[in-house]
Amino acid sequence: MKIRRFGAFLSAVLIGSTLVGFSPKSIEYNHTSSPAITQEETETSIVNMQALLDRLEKDGEFSSAAVSRALKTHITAVGHYESSKSYKKAIKHMESFYVLLNSYGNKGMISENADNLLRDYADALISKWDTVFDSDRVMDYLHQLSVEIGPRVAGTKGEKKAAEYLENQFQSFGYETSIQEFSISNRTERTLKILNNNKELALGAATGSSVTDAKGVTGSIYHAGLGQPGDFTDDAKGKIALVQRGENSYWEKVQNATNAGAIGVVIYDNVDSLTPLRPALNNNSTIPVVGTSKELGESILAQLSKGDVKANLIIHTHANQTSQNVIAVKKPANVVNPEIVYVTSHYDSVPYSPGANDDGSGTSTIVELARILKNFPTDKELRFVAFGAEEIGLVGSNYYVRNLPKEDLDRSLINFQMEMLGAKYEPASYLAVNTVDGKANTAWDYTNNAFDKLGKDKEKLILFKRGSSDHVPFHNAGITAACFNMGTANGGLEPEYHTYHDTIENISPERLQFAGDIVSKAIFDFLIDHNNQEKDLKEAS
Repeated sequence: MKIRRFGAFLSAVLIGSTLVGFSPKSIEYNHTSSPAITQEETETSIVNMQALLDRLEKDGEFSSAAVSRALKTHITAVGHYESSKSYKKAIKHMESFYVLLNSYGNKGMISENADNLLRDYADALISKWDTVFDSDRVMDYLHQLSVEIGPRVAGTKGEKKAAEYLENQFQSFGYETSIQEFSISNRTERTLKILNNNKELALGAATGSSVTDAKGVTGSIYHAGLGQPGDFTDDAKGKIALVQRGENSYWEKVQNATNAGAIGVVIYDNVDSLTPLRPALNNNSTIPVVGTSKELGESILAQLSKGDVKANLIIHTHANQTSQNVIAVKKPANVVNPEIVYVTSHYDSVPYSPGANDDGSGTSTIVELARILKNFPTDKELRFVAFGAEEIGLVGSNYYVRNLPKEDLDRSLINFQMEMLGAKYEPASYLAVNTVDGKANTAWDYTNNAFDKLGKDKEKLILFKRGSSDHVPFHNAGITAACFNMGTANGGLEPEYHTYHDTIENISPERLQFAGDIVSKAIFDFLIDHNNQEKDLKEAS
């Protein structure tokens, strides 16, 4: 029996059309003692590879039972990763299977026929797994975006660093890439960096605060209680006052700090909240003032209990700011003016937030979709676009769509926008297909069908009327568009949304896999059903 090698082209077709199985058809086996292989046995799977090992052992292709046992043990271990949908790990451990084959082959402990056959079967399995959506890979991309890079506020170095990372990822898959730069409005930086550990704390703007130069003010933290006159001593001079909300007004706290010679004020909340306090002074201060949460204020107090804490406080407006869109394109060969399918997300975040779910999860998902679609046979032009500056008003996506040439607009078929797909928040177990007008469209139809084909619980699918994401400019331009997100049954979002708690620890790989399985199935099926070349061939036949 000989199994031919399966390239990415065929595997993509089969995975795209079924998302299950991978069926090698060309089989010939050298031992006449073995019974004929049935159609069910031709599906490439760990189970059938185990059956193949049994058959090879029976036909004496191994030198001993110990060799057979070692090979079976290794494949069983790989099967655990396959069953848990950890495809990246399955591929890694299957690749180490080749090392085992090399060892036994060099020692003459397996036949040449068995060696070739098992390598071909391993090739087929790897080709199969390599075209399946893998949340392990998504978590790798997400770790880079939300942990290694962190907050990606429009116009900042963090956002630009993320753009470079994404472009490199797309290029590694073989896509043609470009960076589309555009101007954004002035950005006000509010930074409180604790110099002892080099950590920045989430801040809220205080109306009426003065500003600083680009370097800000630097000094030790002075604990001033509630900011009453008696809470300040001569030691407050030249320091940044930390005061708690309560009893007297914000303005009175700031005035008392100013009179004591403080160079800045940080007011922390007296109630628990995931968002920083935003004090309204109702007057104009001569020193910089910011607010923060009770949690973060108390964290500074905890550090003060151990000794001096130094900090740098900046409130500074940056002019002449730019952001950028990251564009990756795969054009079909020998197709003139192909229709365009867009798969998009935004990669920027709100200030102080690592943006793991919003929208690191969506951006990491489109990177994974780009990976599994890189060799997909289609007559469509695939465009993966990661938009910048979404959080300040859909600036990147509006700029992109507004600057599409008319010929591109005429060729534009559909937009699949990924937004917040991985919240661990228990009620956020529903996949919402958001359309601007709340009406079903083609993206909804294919998602609805994907639920049926994959046997998913239809109660977990909702059609929702919502804008507020990058599908809006496409819809407004007359392009079919939908935004996908995981949320609650009534369209709600997790409490960590737009806070500094939007971290990778609050991401569920299982939710990412759930959403990724469905969305990738919907996109695969859409591309197959709208393949004009395939239709022409069918009509011609």
